[in-house]
Amino acid sequence: MANLNIEPGDQSLDGLIGNIEHGILMSSNRSWSIDDARNKFQFGCEWGQLIENGELKGVVKNPNYRAISAQFWKNLSAVGDASTFKVLGTPNCGKGEPNQVIRVGHASPACVFANVDVFGEDA
Repeated sequence: MANLNIEPGDQSLDGLIGNIEHGILMSSNRSWSIDDARNKFQFGCEWGQLIENGELKGVVKNPNYRAISAQFWKNLSAVGDASTFKVLGTPNCGKGEPNQVIRVGHASPACVFANVDVFGEDA
């Protein structure tokens, strides 16, 4: 996996949520997978919150999402401001046979994506 960083935009988290008719706010990443060509990927989260008509509603347990990279990034529709910015990473992203491990980092504000395949226990 490569390092990925997104510069903050100009919308607060409340502003991002307020513009969503139906969606899921996902948090607490727990699993990830991307193919060797960096084309298809899947992420799993511990929890999320349902968004209906611009308001946060009930909790969503174990939401996941998957996509094809180019289509996913073309569907980026809004970027949160500096107050939503987080730096995350993992010291042990591994791929290959024999296994190869590298440290990776990601810095990003909250983002809104359209047309994402969401699935999971309650998604």
